Amino acid sequence: MDYSQIRTLLTVTKQSFVFEYCPDLMGFQWAASTTTTSFALSFTPFICFFPKLKGCRGRPNMIFHSRNLSSKLEDHRHGESEALSASLHSFRSDVSNSLNQLSPNSNPASEFLSLTWIQQCLELLSTLNKAFAKLAVEIEYPINKWESPSVEKYLNYSLKLLEFLNSISSSLSHLGQARVSISHALSLVESSPQSAVERLGAIQFKNLQSNDLKVEEKEESEETNCYTGKQLVFHEALEETKRIGYWVCGVALFGLSGDNEPYLAMKKAASGFPVSSLVALDLSFSEAVAEERAVPKQLREVKEAAACLVAAVGDGESGGAAKQLERKLEVMEELLDRIGKEADGIFSEVLAGRNELLDVLRQLKQ
Repeated sequence: MDYSQIRTLLTVTKQSFVFEYCPDLMGFQWAASTTTTSFALSFTPFICFFPKLKGCRGRPNMIFHSRNLSSKLEDHRHGESEALSASLHSFRSDVSNSLNQLSPNSNPASEFLSLTWIQQCLELLSTLNKAFAKLAVEIEYPINKWESPSVEKYLNYSLKLLEFLNSISSSLSHLGQARVSISHALSLVESSPQSAVERLGAIQFKNLQSNDLKVEEKEESEETNCYTGKQLVFHEALEETKRIGYWVCGVALFGLSGDNEPYLAMKKAASGFPVSSLVALDLSFSEAVAEERAVPKQLREVKEAAACLVAAVGDGESGGAAKQLERKLEVMEELLDRIGKEADGIFSEVLAGRNELLDVLRQLKQ
């Protein structure tokens, strides 16, 4: 007899019917008829018939050990929910701690909004990627298990992040060209002071070519509003990663290019900051922007040193001012190189993660 196909109709009269839990009896379902006192029962994979017991009126006595089955399943679901919540809390804690390291309270006043600070902002992107990957491992949600909305959301975010990183590299390249021009002007101070002054006056740190960056956010569909379990945790973590990532890129572009349009656009896209420490950090940055202190410290110092050199050339005493500008320029060059390496490293990380996902999708389609 194929017990997996057994279906029994048992008519219950006045006798009591007791269910008790038995680990061997899993998968049966029962439903009460709305018109009779019958219960339709179907079970897989195991059913036991025992001798008649008193009060069963000649029917086979069937002891279905199912007591506490629903409660045990509920405990399992509750335990899984707690584990998912703990993983999401750990992710948020890691991100919040990293954001706190960028606050003015954690940095000397002279370092806030400096090139060093911008480098730390970009390092946060790498921290976000690692924290997000750690979360996916903890909740046992590998790439090949991602639902289509999760895949689409990650691909869109990673592509936009690569575009932002390219814009950051473009801004760095513009600053590098300005540095070369200043170095050339310094070489002309002794032989052709007037030419040096003209070249120094023509140098611009601002690069307004990044103001065409846009962040288009799709409205959440009904499907994405019904996330549950692992997909819900994944969605919330990715949403926070995306919003913070956008903010970081906007701030970095503002500092490196002098253009506030990318920052304002990405701040809007990152509206509804999910992390309180990011709200406080953005407030500090916004205050600096309002006070026109958003130009990185090292860029300001180079501009001031260049202005001093121009004045010194006019007075015929350019030696000390030229050396001062040269020192400031070396510091700027070193920090710009560090930022460039950081941006390149993050670009490689994001691209590798994106390619890994695309490779898995291709394998699943085969």
